[in-house]
Amino acid sequence: MKRVYICGDSFCVPDPEYGPCWVDLLGVEFQTVNQATVSATNLMIAMQVDGAIEDQADFVIVQGTSCTRSQTRYQDQIVPYSFLTASTATTPFDQRKLELIKHYYTEFFDLDIAIYQNQCVIENTLQKLVDSKIPFLFDQGGFEHPKFGGSTKQYFSKFNQYRSQVNLWDHGNTALYRPYYHITDTAIHQQVANYYIKEIQ
Repeated sequence: MKRVYICGDSFCVPDPEYGPCWVDLLGVEFQTVNQATVSATNLMIAMQVDGAIEDQADFVIVQGTSCTRSQTRYQDQIVPYSFLTASTATTPFDQRKLELIKHYYTEFFDLDIAIYQNQCVIENTLQKLVDSKIPFLFDQGGFEHPKFGGSTKQYFSKFNQYRSQVNLWDHGNTALYRPYYHITDTAIHQQVANYYIKEIQ
């Protein structure tokens, strides 16, 4: 049975509140190793891909995420954060640290630099997969997604042959901010799973 590794953020993480996720449905056909984590940054996703390559996955699905996220090492764990998820509900930080994060985003965060930095991380990740010769598909996910105020500029055209026809962030229900965007329509989960099953087979 093929070992399919999933690398991404919360759009790739099962949410029991809404029933089976596309990842769960994919697991019926393949042995899945889901390395995705809620609020993951593009750097964290790159590290997930490194793990998939090291484990010699049979297939890798990669989903990018928003460039407004960052990460730090805290209590021996890499913890993601952003101006949207700077709360005690979504991070292990106390109120003082959360105020520092909010201050950083207000005073020092530069969106153009963040876009370029994340573009470099994603391009490096995709090139590593190409070099590994492991079959893969990727979608930009939340990276510069126009639905969330991003650019309509085409990124990563060099890797178009590996581009998924599915962008999970197209289906996020922005009315249900919990504080993560999730796909709540079970029919979409089935469509996404069916697409990847067909592509992987």
